[in-house]
Amino acid sequence: MSPDGGAWEIRGPVGRLVGALELACVVVDDFGDDGYEDGERPVLSFGPEKVVAEAAMLAHVAHGLAPGADAAVRGLVDRLAPRARSRRALADMALRPEMVVKRAVPHVLLERLGSHDGAVDDLAAQRCAAVLRHAVDQPATVLAERRWLCSLWPRLRAAGPPQLRGSTLERPLDLRSESREDAYGLTHMLFYVTDLGRRPPDAALLRDPRSVLADVEGLLARYLDHGDYDLVGELLMAWPLLRVPWSPAAAFAFRLLADVEDEVGLLPCGNVDPERLARLDGAERTRYARAMSYHTALVMGFLCAAALRADLPAAVPAATVPRGWHRFRALVDDDTSHWLPAFDAAAEPDKERLTPLVRDLALTQAMRHQDLARAGEALALSAALALPPSASTRAVSDRLHALDHARRVAGRRVPTANDGANDSRQAVGKR
Repeated sequence: MSPDGGAWEIRGPVGRLVGALELACVVVDDFGDDGYEDGERPVLSFGPEKVVAEAAMLAHVAHGLAPGADAAVRGLVDRLAPRARSRRALADMALRPEMVVKRAVPHVLLERLGSHDGAVDDLAAQRCAAVLRHAVDQPATVLAERRWLCSLWPRLRAAGPPQLRGSTLERPLDLRSESREDAYGLTHMLFYVTDLGRRPPDAALLRDPRSVLADVEGLLARYLDHGDYDLVGELLMAWPLLRVPWSPAAAFAFRLLADVEDEVGLLPCGNVDPERLARLDGAERTRYARAMSYHTALVMGFLCAAALRADLPAAVPAATVPRGWHRFRALVDDDTSHWLPAFDAAAEPDKERLTPLVRDLALTQAMRHQDLARAGEALALSAALALPPSASTRAVSDRLHALDHARRVAGRRVPTANDGANDSRQAVGKR
């Protein structure tokens, strides 16, 4: 999985996956019964169903990849089974239609992993079928999750998969938007139409995979610069899920995540409040840190599992580009996240291959700081160097052209309703 024969090879993906599975066991023990309640920041609270579903999905995607991983999967399944089929889970299935699919997913994945419970299977199938018979006003990702569940569970296949027309599987993402939810939506849609990389994309993916990856690379630059490694990890899964060789930018980002994980111990998460962490001690400190950071650590496990399963060839080298990386590097802030020291330490040929990524990072920073002059300079430099356009360059160009248009419109004297009233009063006075 390296772009140039070894320079960015990822060390020990199986070991990283096993580490994520072992952490999932600990997290299920901690939060799989009652979830986590954050009294200071309630928005960061989560229920047990979230942890149970994520851990079950990790076990599902890791199964069959390596003996060491399979042993860890078995240990995780043993911890998951009583939580996925608990009284609370069954009550949610019976009483809360909005929770039925969320509660059914881990049960179905456990069934596929050899942990069977016929009575729960009957109840879950009955309640899911009832949900699927009714209309629903839900995001495309919710419909995609239901469609995925139908594909995994023979008892639901007759219900028919929901339609996903108009989603990111059919249309490009609008990178002019800064919505983090849109980025997560794209990654999750890919999870569901590929069964987390266990099969090629299904018929719901109406776009060319490389068109999807153009959107992903634009988002990758944005969230690399933000240091949002949870989302970076999910975005990187797009290459193995779509079974397309790593791009130089993707290979660089994957190696960066691995190096950061090695340095810190697990991928850092932006949710941790350092001051609050310093105030806590003992078990309370551990529980808080684990609740805030476990998801990012599991994402690394998902990424390694997807990469191992796809077994992608070496990244396709970018087309020869002019020696212009240093000019984009001059437009980048020095006080940025981990990517910049890693880039600066790279060999000259690698920097040349990463020129389009550094351009997109410069554009990302310029728009984040509302530095339109710097954004215009980066676009002009890209054109002068004849670099191929990207989703990021198109999005920034559109915003700058729209702003120029708005300024020209705003500079005109536009009649208002009051102007009309004044004209009428003046006419009456003259009569």
